Parts: sequence; C-alpha cells; structure tokens
Amino acid sequence: GAPLLDRKKLLADVCRALRNKAFRRLDVQQILQTRVPLLKINDRATQMSCDISVEHDLSVWKAALMRSYGRIDPRFRQLMCVVKVWAKARGINDAAQHTLNSFAYSLLVIQFLQTRSPPVLPCLQRGIEYRGRSFPLPPAAATLGKLHVRYVGCDSPTRDRAEGLEGFGAANTSSVADLLRGFVTYLCDEYDMEKHCVCVREGRMQPADKTQFKHKHEAFMLVEDPFDSEDNVARSVTEVSVKRIFLEFQRAKGILNTSGDFDRLCRSFSPRSTAPTAPFPGGAAAAPTPAAA
Repeated sequence: GAPLLDRKKLLADVCRALRNKAFRRLDVQQILQTRVPLLKINDRATQMSCDISVEHDLSVWKAALMRSYGRIDPRFRQLMCVVKVWAKARGINDAAQHTLNSFAYSLLVIQFLQTRSPPVLPCLQRGIEYRGRSFPLPPAAATLGKLHVRYVGCDSPTRDRAEGLEGFGAANTSSVADLLRGFVTYLCDEYDMEKHCVCVREGRMQPADKTQFKHKHEAFMLVEDPFDSEDNVARSVTEVSVKRIFLEFQRAKGILNTSGDFDRLCRSFSPRSTAPTAPFPGGAAAAPTPAAA
C-alpha cells in the first residue's frame, strides 16, 4: 500500500462518518491498536456484521481461499454459519475479548472437514488426486513480502474456483447437523490444545511448536495462518480465556450428544456457576463452568 496513507486515521474518519450518518442503525466499533487496525460494524436491524480494514492484501487472499473451500462443498459455509451463531451467543468469538475470531473458527472447521473419513474438503495448498485427475499447485499468484500465495484455484479469474473439485466430499453423506455434532466432539476429543497446531495448509494437525510463531507472548492455542506459518491466528487467547473456550466446547458436546437442543446450545452466555468441571488438557485448573441453562 501507499506508505503515506495513515490507515488508523482513515478508519477513524470512516468510523466518525458512519456514527454521524447511521447511528440509529449501526453499531460501529473501532479497533485501531492491533496488528491489523479495523472497524467492526453491526447492523441492528438485520444483526449482520462485518469488519473493515484498509490495504491489507493478505486478507483479500484469505477471503478468496475461504470462498474456494465454500465452492467445493456448500456444507462448509452452512456449518460455519451455525458455528458462528453458537460462538457469538456464547461469547467466544471476539479476539478483543481474548477469544477466537471468525477466521480462526473457519480454519478449525476446515481442518475438521479435511480430516473426516471420507473427507468433506481437500487440502487446496497441496497437490490433489481426485477421480483419476491430478490438481497440481499452480505458481504463486502473489508474493507479499516473503509470503507466497499458492493454492489450487488461485490462478482462476476470480481467485476462488478450483474447477473440477466440486463434489469432492460427496462420499461423506453427513448432514450439517451431523457435522456440527462431530465438530464439537472433535474439538473436545481429537484436538488437544496443548499438543496440536491446526494446520489447514498441510491438511492435518501438526505437533505444537510454539517457537514457530513470531509473537512474543506465550501461546495457549495454536491455529496456523494458511499463508504465514509464523502467524498464530489464535494469538489473542490467554491462559484464562482458553479455559473458558474449552468449557464451551465441552458444553456444546454435552448438549448435542444428548438432547440436541439447538436453542439451548445458542442461549446467550451468562456466567453463574463456579463449580468444577472436567480437567483442562494438560492438567490446568478449570475455569468457572459456563451456565448451561
């Protein structure tokens, strides 16, 4: 981007204008003291929300990669929508509050779908064999500093069409409800936050190596950026918040594997109890139990 552009000032100006013109309809929050300054906007009427950042080219490619996965199997988008409703309702979808942002949840969902048997999604950042046809990695579509953007479909006109891979997951006949139940079980039983790093780029979880990431503070959850192996997308998670996130995973698993009550699953979080629960992976003391009611 242009070196003279003051991104923070521009976002602050946009925030001020939106608050002045649409204050009755929009909630606008500016988050400027972060690695990627942005505005968070929520439409009160529709409850739709979006983020606005300025001149962040890597974000454009991340969005294209997410669209590429969505075009291969619509269940990815559907499952992701349900996961976001649940995570927002339970207060674990806000990096500013030291929980997980939506991109981190997208990567968790993709990793889950990549590792089912049979898989629902392929790994687009490795060569793929499907129906007797090879889908090799194309040359890098962009170079951003030392990062090279490569995935199957990045050379398509819209950056997001892996032609020929539609229907890749057809052999897996799980419904979205089945996948949601499987996803929260995966978060509790397969994904060990102490031992594993989510790695969509490789198509499977990797052994946790906290030294690979460039941020200096201790990491309590590892979700690798698909284009930047030194960036932990879950870097905002703290020792306290990771325990609450894990407890919410447990709560969701309990509900979906018993009553399956989606309304209860997505009931707004209201902390009430401090009773102990199952131990956190690695033996850490448990955080207060989220209210299940």
